[in-house]
Amino acid sequence: MSHEITNYVSNTDRDIYTVGNLPEEVIAVVFAYVSRSPKSFRENITKVIEEEELGKERAAKFHEKWVLHYGHASVAEHATVHVGIERVSRLFSSILELTNEYLSFTEYSQRYQRPQSGDFYVPPVLDEAPKLKSQYEELNASLYETYADLNRKLFDYLKESVPVPDGVKEGAHFRALEKLAFEDARYALSLATFTNLGVTANARAFEDALSKLLSSKYQEVKDRAEEIKKEVRFSVPTLIKYANPNPYDIETRDELESLEYAVPHHPDSPSTDTDRGGGWARLLDFTGKGSSDPEARALEKLVRSVIFSHSVWSYEDAVEIAAKKGPEFLLEVFKKSVQRMGKFDNPINALKLVNYEAEFCISEACWHQLLRHRKVNWMPQEPTVRAGYEIPPRITEAGLGQQLLGAINMSGEFYEKLIDNGLEEAASYVVTNAHLRRVVGSFDLWELYHLINLRMSPGAQWDIQNIVGKLAVEVNRYHPALVKPALARLAG
Repeated sequence: MSHEITNYVSNTDRDIYTVGNLPEEVIAVVFAYVSRSPKSFRENITKVIEEEELGKERAAKFHEKWVLHYGHASVAEHATVHVGIERVSRLFSSILELTNEYLSFTEYSQRYQRPQSGDFYVPPVLDEAPKLKSQYEELNASLYETYADLNRKLFDYLKESVPVPDGVKEGAHFRALEKLAFEDARYALSLATFTNLGVTANARAFEDALSKLLSSKYQEVKDRAEEIKKEVRFSVPTLIKYANPNPYDIETRDELESLEYAVPHHPDSPSTDTDRGGGWARLLDFTGKGSSDPEARALEKLVRSVIFSHSVWSYEDAVEIAAKKGPEFLLEVFKKSVQRMGKFDNPINALKLVNYEAEFCISEACWHQLLRHRKVNWMPQEPTVRAGYEIPPRITEAGLGQQLLGAINMSGEFYEKLIDNGLEEAASYVVTNAHLRRVVGSFDLWELYHLINLRMSPGAQWDIQNIVGKLAVEVNRYHPALVKPALARLAG
């Protein structure tokens, strides 16, 4: 590795480091590499330096942008930090990505890259139980072997069963099939599997996120938070002064988890009403619920905002006008609000006044995609093996379902063993990508349009495509006219 790299990273020998002294657009390119490249951020930075021939003078000018002293917390939002985080568990990455909505991520993609054998996190608490630690390591090694075997067999099956489309070169076709094999075989991997992330945020967002991470019940999360804090301070030494464990978060969590109804890991805890082979989405609440015509109530709320913002009437007047107008007028105003919207356009803000709350029971593989929608307020339960599992359809079609199910069951049995031994923290790490997790999300119609547009498109991964499709069906039961333009945009 070039000695010049020391000008751009805070260290060259540790897993967590900050990246600086580079133009913002170059850093964006380097972080984007993580999704498709097995190389580390430092290696990619070296490549960029060699290719772009960045001069020291240009880097020095960029460094002058840092703000180190401020009189109000909001000033910290002007100091941006880029952090490379490597060799952390998938469990850690999911926790980190929910700490603050203003953190920006690019994560190593198991849909494009093959994890390496032996790359998984071992909770330090297992050092006190050597036999269980050995079994934990054996389980993760076995899960990886299953993953690798499923990957190879599924790829072979797809090459034999999916013909090369007209006009597509065989090599490109096989690369596309390899991606499909990657994304389905990964359902056998556990949440202990290592991942890499590139994180960009302002200092204020980092301070908030670090406080939450340092208050976690997972030792890995607390340890890595301390490392992140140390490295972020390399770039913004005064702006994360108050990034410390929060007694309120810690004590309140302990209090709520000790209540009689909580029993988060009890063997007799209630199971989901799903079958054992797939997730679901259920609408819990929505604008207009309880009225004889939910969609009319939603349209009225939306349209009175449109009237207010595009007229000289007071809001009370707008409410009265919308209430007096008939359903045809309300629907017409709504249609005018979205009819010119292209695939890459955001809808008008009035759609944010129509709200939803939904419960999802989804695979960990799906959850790790869905949680990235930061405009949704997510409330997840802890990972578990007791809510069911998801078998990828292509795995079943290839006759490999029982092999994946064997890995799922093996993980489930060891999970229960860890729980029985009081090792709840370690148990979370052996949950596989195939296991289902319950989460509740609250969002608005504006975000629903984004979810449908992004996650139901032909290029979306099948699991999240299915679950957002099920959500759209649920909303369509009550607000069909509101959902129709979002679905129609997919064909545009």
